[in-house]
Formats: sequence, structure tokens, C-alpha cells
Amino acid sequence: MINNPTFTQELDSLKSIVAEKGDGIYKILRENGYPAEYYYNAFKTINNDKIKEKDQLIKGETYYLPAFIEEFNNDIISLTDIITNDSIAIDNHLQLADSIIDTQLQGALFYLISGHGGPDPGAVTEINGKQISEDEYAYDITLRIARKIEAHSGKFFMIINDPDDGIREDELLDIDYDEYCYPQEEIPKNQTQRLIQRADAVNNLYEENRDYKYQRVIILHLDSRSTGANVDVFFYHFPDSKKGEATAKTLQSTFAAKYAEFQPNRGYNGTVTSRNLLVIRKVLPPAVYIELGNIQNERDRKRFIKPNNREALAKWIVEGLIEDFQ
Repeated sequence: MINNPTFTQELDSLKSIVAEKGDGIYKILRENGYPAEYYYNAFKTINNDKIKEKDQLIKGETYYLPAFIEEFNNDIISLTDIITNDSIAIDNHLQLADSIIDTQLQGALFYLISGHGGPDPGAVTEINGKQISEDEYAYDITLRIARKIEAHSGKFFMIINDPDDGIREDELLDIDYDEYCYPQEEIPKNQTQRLIQRADAVNNLYEENRDYKYQRVIILHLDSRSTGANVDVFFYHFPDSKKGEATAKTLQSTFAAKYAEFQPNRGYNGTVTSRNLLVIRKVLPPAVYIELGNIQNERDRKRFIKPNNREALAKWIVEGLIEDFQ
């Protein structure tokens, strides 16, 4: 198992670089030959007094690069390490035999996109004096989905990654701004650029994996409405995507069946509708955009604040994907 390297070097022994307009941590690390997801936190530690809120760099300021560990690139990180150790970065290409329980998703490929991230935390609210954000919960649930896809022999790519957050069992997740887009791209501040970046990452991977007959893009978000608006998990697909619509309807019917089984008196009103959203329009594989609930609503928040509920959401989504695949 790899932990992020510890850096205690004297600063005058380290290479320095002056930040230019548009430079960010990932950009500087990549351009200087570093695997950015491993060295991101080391860079922040060395330069902590010159990094602004939301991890922004200052134009014209001098920044030090951490000492490069040559063998770091040759080590292997397992998905088990990601799940059990928050300091581990993600490698999406690993298949661990001891974590596979069956082959129900063998031959299926998923592109998993957790909403927002990097400079954009998405919807935010405050609980007991602590601010929480949409992107942290969407990411945690997406990781749980990834683990379950792998357990059923499917393949996945995490399009949004965090260098130091694995699956967490806390209720109130800390906000950070260090997420990046596959493979190691810094997430832009501009919203349209962010969305195009994600779609491009999916499409580039799609071109490399055309031998997979079943491919789906799964996008997770939390909604933000008035505090009194209680909504069920609901689904969007692109208007012209019949396969995306079919997958969305299968997921919706899975949730309806689960609520009928476990909360028979509750009812379920989650919907499937079409929307011309940029990412689901631009990606080449069929896509489903999932809204998990209203972060401003106390009842909805229990759906993702409670770790057990985050696990249940991931389980139900993957069960729906298995049905859709088969």
C-alpha cells in the first residue's frame, strides 16, 4: 500500500517555479513530470502560506516543487486501499479477484461522474454550525458504486477523483477543493469548461474501449431547493437517447420496488424525464443523470448524511444497473 510521501526537505534544496496566470496545482505538477494525484498534498504542505482559499495559486508568486520519488510511479494502488485509507489516490484500472462476488456485470463498462468538485462544491448548507457540500456526498456515493461495480466484475472509470478522500463513514463530510478530472486535469473555474472537460474525458476513454458493447455514463448530483421541498431520487436522460431513457427507467423502477419492499407505506415519486443538459448531450455513451435529493431539506438529507443510507443508495443503483445490463 502506498501512502503519500512525507516531505521534510529544506526549501532551498527544492526546485521552484513562478506561477503564471491560469496556473493551478495540478497544471504545475503535470508540466514538471509529477503524477499530480500523489503529490498534490505534498505541494500544498510545502507552499501552505501561499495558497489561497479553494486552493488557488497567486500569479507571480514563487512555489516549491516537492522532491520527486522515482519509484513512486512503479508502485500499484489497490481499490481496497482506496476504500480503507483516506490518504490513497485512485487507480481505476485495477480488478481485484478477492473482491469479486459474481460476474453479473462482466462485459459492462461505466463512466462515473460525481457532480461539481475542485473550485465548485455545488450546493451547500449548514448543519450544527458546519457547512457541508454537494460534491463531497456525491463523490462518496460514487466511490461506493464503483466498489460494487467491481464486486460484480464490471469495469469503471472515475471521471472525478480526489487525491485523499476515500469512502468515509462520517455524517458531516469535510469540504475540500482538491478534486481533479480524469486523468489528472485540474478542474476549471468556468462552469461550461468544467462540463466540457468531463464529457471529453468520457469520450476519450470511449474511443479506447469500443470493444465493450454495454457502456453507460452515470452522473450523480444533489439538488438544492427550498428547505420545505422534499423530493425523491429522480432521473434525467438526453431526449434523443433511447438507451439512456431505458436505463433511467430501470433505475427508477428499482427504487420503486425497493421502497415498496422496505417502506411499504412510504410511497415513491421519483420521476424519469428528458433534459438537454450539456454533459449528457455531449458524451458518446448513453447517460443517466441522477438527483439524489434536496440538500436543503432535513428529511432528504438523511438519505445521504447517514453512511448506511449512502451505502443503500449505491447498492440500489448498482442493482438497477445489473438489471439493465442483463
